Amino acid sequence: MKKWLIEELICPQCLDSDIVLNFDIYTETDGDIIEGRLVCPQCKQEYEIHEGIAVVVPEQTLPMIQDATGYNSFSMLSSYLWSHYSEFFNGPDATDAYQKWARAFGSQRSGWALDIGCSVGRLTFEMTRTHDRAVGLDTSISFVRAARELAAKKQLAFDLIMEGQITEKRACDLDPAFGFDQAEFIVADAMALPFRSRRFATVSSVNILEKVPDPLLHLAEANRVMDETDAKILFSDPFSWDENVNNPDRWLGGTNEGSFKGFGMDNICRLLQDSKSVFSPGFRIQDKGQVLWKIRKTRNLWEHITSQFVVAERTAMG
Repeated sequence: MKKWLIEELICPQCLDSDIVLNFDIYTETDGDIIEGRLVCPQCKQEYEIHEGIAVVVPEQTLPMIQDATGYNSFSMLSSYLWSHYSEFFNGPDATDAYQKWARAFGSQRSGWALDIGCSVGRLTFEMTRTHDRAVGLDTSISFVRAARELAAKKQLAFDLIMEGQITEKRACDLDPAFGFDQAEFIVADAMALPFRSRRFATVSSVNILEKVPDPLLHLAEANRVMDETDAKILFSDPFSWDENVNNPDRWLGGTNEGSFKGFGMDNICRLLQDSKSVFSPGFRIQDKGQVLWKIRKTRNLWEHITSQFVVAERTAMG
């Protein structure tokens, strides 16, 4: 973990207090902490930095990140590396989804950007083009490790699954315009963001809302870490609600009754513009649309997704 991130990290179990973590560095290289720990001075919880990866999650999230299946599996890593970076090596089959999402950051913004649910880091790297620094977070150690390796090597090299256990090597250089030194990735929970309140000028939440147990808490946390008077948010999601992930009582759409009846995007836009909602102060909608996105699982198995998006901004002028 890069040392410049240390002073921004707070205890995810003491969020109401904004407790900045103390730190012990065991080994470091060129400003990158390889081994160490972060310690909360209030609750005494310790957070490990191992092989450069900081794991800053509340205790109840630990079983998720320690699970070797799901988003920590080899197959998922292959699928998402292709999805994020395929246009650099894969020709006509590549997806341009991340280029389209990145257009939300088309103009230079001072300050830091946060990519919640960064996966293997493509959107985080895009944010470095227009922000002073960009931080990506995910609950998958496998994804965060891959993103950090990409930042260090500025190149992609991985085994692409063709069928079953048959793989092919894929390698390419990444865009030299990415600010690799200005990007960092940590393991963290979207519902307990380990950052000081009001720290970020820009936040993205892409394809994560329906994957968290409490979607409204995720949005509230995103709002907490955004600047009160100058902030931009990119929100995008396919709204593929699943009762195995979260109870329908917590869905922010996809139901016929309740506070969030109707479609998810309509409710998200309403929340963004309502200064009495989880987004306070409120936002002004700048753009809306949809992005066609692909996940490649094998050479014969693809998942095609339509992810709706909204870009919103709040300023001191309202």
